[in-house]
Amino acid sequence: MRLSAPLRALSERLGHPFRDPSLLVRALTHGSRGSGEGDNQRLEFLGDRVLGLVMAEALLEADPAADEGRIAPRFNALVRRETCAEVAREVDLGAGLKLGRSEMLGGGRRKEALLADAMEAVIAAIYLDGGLGAARAVVLRLWGGRIAGAPEDARDAKSALQEWA
Repeated sequence: MRLSAPLRALSERLGHPFRDPSLLVRALTHGSRGSGEGDNQRLEFLGDRVLGLVMAEALLEADPAADEGRIAPRFNALVRRETCAEVAREVDLGAGLKLGRSEMLGGGRRKEALLADAMEAVIAAIYLDGGLGAARAVVLRLWGGRIAGAPEDARDAKSALQEWA
């Protein structure tokens, strides 16, 4: 299988040349597509874990003296849906999404949840294609300054309220 020109361009923006292009295609295929190609749900599940591992390692390395209570809110800020969708927008992942007609007409290429899920699926595709080292390199490059710039108090509003109460 060969990648189309837009998917080759996406692969370049990601910084990973796929040996098995079908992994990238599957990572970009939303369940609404309803095709026999399979969708990205299983890859999303795996990618979430790969992203979590890479972020946990990066935070521990960046701040060796920090305890879990200080790292956890920063970790959560880096792996949450909004951050994954932001990274997906930066590499224009939405342009490569394979969506069903209704999802496409409903603006699916811009939906935060779809972009975040696809970003995690793409991380898994890179992991399966090139191993943990390849996935780590791509994640660290794409998340870049977000790791060092994650605020010390990156709690979401609900957590902050619960702790205050």
